[in-house]
Amino acid sequence: MKRGSVPRPALLVSVRSPAEAAAALAGGADVIDVKDPAAGSLGAAAPSVCGDIAEAVGQQAPWTMACGELADGLDRLAAHLAATWQSLQEAGPATRPFPLAIKVGLAGCERGRPWRRQLAEIAHQLPAGVGQVVVIYADAASCGAPPAAEVLEAAFELRAMAVLVDTFNKQSDGLLGQQSLSQLQAWRMHAAAAGCRFVVAGKLGLEDFAAVATLGADIIAVRSAVCSHGRSGPVVPQLVRRVREGLIASTAGALLSETENMEKRS
Repeated sequence: MKRGSVPRPALLVSVRSPAEAAAALAGGADVIDVKDPAAGSLGAAAPSVCGDIAEAVGQQAPWTMACGELADGLDRLAAHLAATWQSLQEAGPATRPFPLAIKVGLAGCERGRPWRRQLAEIAHQLPAGVGQVVVIYADAASCGAPPAAEVLEAAFELRAMAVLVDTFNKQSDGLLGQQSLSQLQAWRMHAAAAGCRFVVAGKLGLEDFAAVATLGADIIAVRSAVCSHGRSGPVVPQLVRRVREGLIASTAGALLSETENMEKRS
């Protein structure tokens, strides 16, 4: 690692309404992610909600959207995307026309499902400029998702925009309770080799940032940490700001530690 090579990762905040998007932006979020938390880890928001949030965000920040689980059906996903694009086109000129990227979960796709081919079909149907995020579930063994090695291979084949590491079961341990830092670091290196950004999520809180900052992730994604009363509560600007400041401090600490280690070795 080179001196000064630990930049602050972008802060992505998942929201379910225009009001939450405004709160996230007021707190300093860099990326807005649209989802329905009540529908699962990557629960898809209704197309009309996506349009309303996109209109509220406008040109203030890039935005992404969760589209549910691939195992729920390719036809369902295609219909959802078509309805969402229609909603976005009707939302008005202030809207950033399409999301920066979409993400689809792979729970239940471990065996007997042609998930790679289906992800490729989705990629071919996306509008120009919309990227695809492939998802590694840290708790893949318990949710029937493909192993990380296969997902990383697919990311390379698909020329995916990003690799997201998340947890499927939000009632279980968070990311750092499911995977070691050394394993996450190895996945980050594979993602980088495939030309993909590396995104980490999964019940991350302030207490996790000191460790997460050492990974060199491009984006840190949160929801629970910026909501009052947990994941199902509303996004609060002050909590977003606190998470952003904690992320900045942790990244600076990681950089200082690495610099000191380099000086000791020199």
